[in-house]
Amino acid sequence: MAMKPVVNRLEEEFAGQVQFRSLNIDDAVNDGAKAQYKFIGQPQFVVVGADGAVIASRNGIQRFDTLKADLEKALAGS
Repeated sequence: MAMKPVVNRLEEEFAGQVQFRSLNIDDAVNDGAKAQYKFIGQPQFVVVGADGAVIASRNGIQRFDTLKADLEKALAGS
């Protein structure tokens, strides 16, 4: 399962509610983020709340419903 269609669908569904960021993990400029979010492999999805706390971190191929639930949890303030 390719992740780009899943992420694109999430971006459409949560437009105006969630900011999506993509990092090039091979670029040294992102070393701080890799350490902060405990990067362990590609792909990795990290949902961060408005307060900067990590709400969910998932590695590997993920289902749309799983990532959607993580985003909904973040928007609910959990």
